[in-house]
Amino acid sequence: MSDGRTTGVRSYQRIFSPERRIHQVEGRPLPVPGGVPLRWLGWMLGSLVAVLAVGSGSLFVPAATAVAAGAGGLAIADRTAGLLAATAAAAGTFILGVLLGALDWPFRLVVVPMAVATAATQATPDGRRPERFALSWVGLRLAPARRSLGRGLPPADVRRSFGPAIWIAPDAKGLRLRHARLTGPGSVGFVEPVIVKRRRGGNLAVREPGHFSRRSRLCHRVVLKPGQTLEVRP
Repeated sequence: MSDGRTTGVRSYQRIFSPERRIHQVEGRPLPVPGGVPLRWLGWMLGSLVAVLAVGSGSLFVPAATAVAAGAGGLAIADRTAGLLAATAAAAGTFILGVLLGALDWPFRLVVVPMAVATAATQATPDGRRPERFALSWVGLRLAPARRSLGRGLPPADVRRSFGPAIWIAPDAKGLRLRHARLTGPGSVGFVEPVIVKRRRGGNLAVREPGHFSRRSRLCHRVVLKPGQTLEVRP
């Protein structure tokens, strides 16, 4: 008979990937109901090595953790996320090392690794393993909320301007200047050095090299301020 209640299944992962356990060693059964999972032993050993490394007080461990976290953040998002991840990883590793160094060796070398191994094998956030859930959670927090063509975009209320790049190819007459007038802001680059002369009102004029004056200079690139006009003269 059914009382009307239904039981939801969080995940079918355990059905398709059965967990291997150790029930006895050399014919002697272990005093653990259900046996000891191999994943628990792996987490126990890994946690013990991590505790020894972090609690050693060496600055190499926070530095290596920061490099790894920064590379992960850079791969997920951009430089800002990489810098944030590296800073958080270095600070967290340093603080954790200080806390572990203040504990007695039985608690540090036995209780903490056993607790980490038990939590890593028993906890199933949203039906997945803790390490997979943690990687997804960190990636979601570091990744930008808006993306386009694989690149992160600023929030919807932040405006970003992308300056156009205009390339002028040479024709049959060679690399000679053509008459043009540009208004800033912007940056104008030239293949060959040109003479830049300042005019009245702060505007600029560009000509080919040949005649120099006191108010002219030779350069490859001209930066225009907002509203400033650049006139290219042949």
